[in-house]
Amino acid sequence: MSVEQNNGAALVTVGGELEFGTAASLRHTLIDLAQKGCNPLVIDLGGLGFIDSSGLSLLVQAKQRIESQGHRFVLRNPSDCVQRVFEISGLTELFAPDESNS
Repeated sequence: MSVEQNNGAALVTVGGELEFGTAASLRHTLIDLAQKGCNPLVIDLGGLGFIDSSGLSLLVQAKQRIESQGHRFVLRNPSDCVQRVFEISGLTELFAPDESNS
């Protein structure tokens, strides 16, 4: 995972697997960025090869927290595998990918 901040925005690039054992690190990062008021908070999932229910739960909670603060939460570039999990879990509309450069 890498984090870039620029002019109040944050880009978090996630790779590998997002599951029970790895979700805590991303959770802490997202909480920290939300507390800093990063807007938008963009998560690039292009390098993510696997996501389980813990990872999905983390993304749903992060989206709710950040948007409740009036900030944008953007998922970008989900791999085909991750997009399929969004479809199976019924989260496609909630996590409609954003292809813009925000």
